[in-house]
Parts: sequence; C-alpha cells; structure tokens
Amino acid sequence: MSKKNNDFFKEKKTWSEVKDELLACYFRPYVAKILHTYKPLVYIDCFAGKGKFDDGKKGSPLIALDIIRDSCQATKITGMPNIETAFIDANYAAELRENLAAYPKAKVIAGKYEDEIDTLLKDKNDSNVFLYIDPYGIKALNCARFDQLANGQFNSIELLINMNTFGFIREGCRVFGAHFKTEATFFDDLVEYEPTVLDTSDNSLKSSVQALNDIAGGDYWKIIIEQYKKGEITGYEAEEYFAEQYCQRLSQSYSHVLNMPIRIQKGKHTKYRMIHATNHPDGCILMADNICNRWELLREIQTGGQMSLWEEDINNQPIDMSEIENKVIDHFSQCGSWISLNAAMAVFFVKYGIICSTSDITKILKKLEKRGRLDVLRNPRLTKSGKRPTTFMTEGKGQTVAVRWVK
Repeated sequence: MSKKNNDFFKEKKTWSEVKDELLACYFRPYVAKILHTYKPLVYIDCFAGKGKFDDGKKGSPLIALDIIRDSCQATKITGMPNIETAFIDANYAAELRENLAAYPKAKVIAGKYEDEIDTLLKDKNDSNVFLYIDPYGIKALNCARFDQLANGQFNSIELLINMNTFGFIREGCRVFGAHFKTEATFFDDLVEYEPTVLDTSDNSLKSSVQALNDIAGGDYWKIIIEQYKKGEITGYEAEEYFAEQYCQRLSQSYSHVLNMPIRIQKGKHTKYRMIHATNHPDGCILMADNICNRWELLREIQTGGQMSLWEEDINNQPIDMSEIENKVIDHFSQCGSWISLNAAMAVFFVKYGIICSTSDITKILKKLEKRGRLDVLRNPRLTKSGKRPTTFMTEGKGQTVAVRWVK
C-alpha cells in the first residue's frame, strides 16, 4: 500500500493555488449562468480533503460554497432553483465537517468517491451537475464511469479533473519494467497525498495492467510506454502524448474537452493536467478564457513577476499571431452554413488547444467581416436607438451571433 503524505494539508502549495484559482474563476460565472436555467444544481467535490489547509487558506470546498452563496445573494431571478452540495472524503470527514460548519446544508460524506457517486446522483435527472475531481491518486479515475455520467439524463454535466499524468506514466513504466535512465528526477517534486502504486508481482501484473486500462479508458498507453522504454521518445513526450490521447478518449463521451498543463517552474515538465469535459459549447469557451487568465497567473509564478521578451502560450511556446490568424481562417472557412459563434469557437479550441483567448479570435473575425470574407448575423440586429447596426461579437445576455464563410 502506498504511503500517505501526512504533511499534504499543512500548507497550501503554489500548484494547489493555481488549480483552485481555475475552479473558482470558472465556477463563479458557471453558477450565475446555471441559476438562469431554473434547473437544480448539484455540485460534488469528489475528493474534498479537509476543506481548509492548516495555514488557514481555503480549500476547494469553501471556495465553491462561498461562490454559491455570493451568486445566490447577487442574482435577481425569482424562484431560486434547488442547489445541493456534497463533499466526499475518506480520510478527513471529521475535519471537513468542522471547517464547513458555516454551511449546515452542505452534505459531508465519509467514504470513497467511487463508492458514493452513483448514490449521490441517483434521481438527479434534469439537474445541472458539476463534479470537481481532484483525487489523491489516479486509481479512482475510471474512464468508463465518466462515460456513464455523460450518458445520464442530466440537464448538463461538467467535469473538472486534476489528472496526474506523470503519475500515470510512472506507474506505466513500473508495470512494464521501464527504467527512468537519466530522467530519474522527473518525479522528485511530484506532490501527492497518496501515490498510486500498483502491484507488479507475477500474480498481480495482469490486474495492474487492467487497472491502468480502466484509468486510461483503453490500452493506447502501452504503445507510449514501449516507445519510452525503447528510447524513441522522452519522458516529456510520453506525458504529452498520453495527455493528448486521454483527452481524445474523453471526447468519445464529451464533445468539448480542454486541458491546462500545470508546471510551476518554467522549462520544467508538466506535473499535472487540469482537464475540463463538457457537452456544451458555452462552457467550453468560458473555460478556454479562464485557462488563458489562469495562465497569466501561472506565468507570473514561473518568472517571479519578471517580464518575458515575448508572449507565450500555456505550453511555454512563443505566440505567433500570424499563425493563429491562419488557423482561424482555416477553421472558419469550413463554416459554409450558418453556425453559432460559440459553437464554432468551441470546436476551434478542441481542435487547436488553448492557443489564444476568445477575444483574439473575435478580433480576427471582425477583420474578416470587414474584408467581406465572413458573414455575421447578429441578434439584436440594431442598437437600442434602432438607427445603427450592432457590431458585437460575443454571445450571451440576450445577444446571439451566427457566422458563415463567404465563398
């Protein structure tokens, strides 16, 4: 059995700050939008921890509950929909209850996510479900279970998963007997509460391989590990290829899957991936902008606040706006018939990744509109005065935008 890191909740680490920032900055506008659906909201923190770190900093449970409280107080809608919150933890349920005392309606469950989630979501048809999945190890991340959630009768379902991609690569290497060679320091600063360590004895090897298949949602990972074992790819590339194919696997059930690499030091390899899965384009583009904004915070952490000589994307690669413009043109030139702008942008981000913000895309689209290359259908068509045509390029708050390429 793996050894627990008993100092895990002693103080909130920088990487934990970043992933909770990603949750908070997405969850706030998400709740505001969901309230207007007038459908019930079910929020579940699947690995909630203590709720608060020993240094006094809030964990994800308090962050989410504060946002729900503030959003309900700020909304002007009548007939508030039902909101249920549940926080699961097998190790710290007592501390969690104490730290969430200000929210007596919050349900605290002493147990394991994989044992409790089906019961919690039973009879939640027609609800908006949001799961925050920040596991202690990787073994609980069964991909088939995510498929089942996508096929549920919910009004909407969104997952925000902290995927320990290097932890998976580490276990894949152990199971296949691959040595880390000169890259032995890869895992030195991989902060985990309870690392997943699979049994590689002859009697258990088959079940360990199956466990990795269950996590990955297939056996595609074997090829990646074999390539690394043979020295055909580096550990960096192994992690990147696995993350890419894992997202593709989730895309079998979720039409929009995005990921943000978490690396605290510039030039170092990715430690974790924050993966967002949804079937709604609005959620996808909201998360895309959120990732861009959180990337600014992460870049400041990486550089110690120093200015960079050039703009970089979330993979620490220089941003080439001319290349982005070419990608926008290539993508939107495929829109031969009218399509919602949000739907088209969501597909763009899934295809190319978070290489820019939505505002970068809309600036390029406005130029294409002026050149007569893009038709834009806006509703409302005229400003409030009724004298001038509208020029907005964002959807929401009573505004819709459809686009069509001019051949």
